[in-house]
Amino acid sequence: MGEIFPMKKIRKIFITGLFVLTPIVVTSMLIGWIFNTVDSIFRVPIEKIIGFRIIGIGFILTMIIILGTGVFATNYLGKEFIHFVERALSKIPLVNTIYLSIKQLIDTILMKQRDAFKSTVLVEYPSKGIYTIGFVTSDAHRDISEKVGKRMKSVFIPTTPNPTSGMFIMIPEKDVMPLNITIDAALKLVVSGGILLPEQMQMKDK
Repeated sequence: MGEIFPMKKIRKIFITGLFVLTPIVVTSMLIGWIFNTVDSIFRVPIEKIIGFRIIGIGFILTMIIILGTGVFATNYLGKEFIHFVERALSKIPLVNTIYLSIKQLIDTILMKQRDAFKSTVLVEYPSKGIYTIGFVTSDAHRDISEKVGKRMKSVFIPTTPNPTSGMFIMIPEKDVMPLNITIDAALKLVVSGGILLPEQMQMKDK
């Protein structure tokens, strides 16, 4: 008689729950830290100025600061200031490694770099009979295709659980198998190590 709750299934459920809760907890902790910092700095001086206590003033100030930062970061001066800060941080040992790694991870999963991916594909890599998910970035350079004698595609192969690292390969176009999976869904699949299946996420319209 088999186990009622096999350990393999329990482990899979536990890891799935971990992947679901982690971004929620991290986001909540970050907002909580900002709230506590803002509240401890500004609440007392503001209450002294206005002469009475306002419930939720820390939350209100936090929302104003976050929205203000967003507005500032989307205009020309804000973008130039952010670029200046990033250049300064990139010159500081250790700090540049930590900051740039976190920024690259966020950019890859959520923002800019995912726009560089043209489509999600399946390729045989690193050897025949072994398949992995990749992202087409562009057509390979014409000189490369001419030397190989085939139309080639440039494909980025991400790693688990950090999709910012991986392998860049060039593969014949005929060996690239398009997948009906959005880039976001494929990235989450890679990050989760196959736990978050594509059918549980957004699919492309057929």
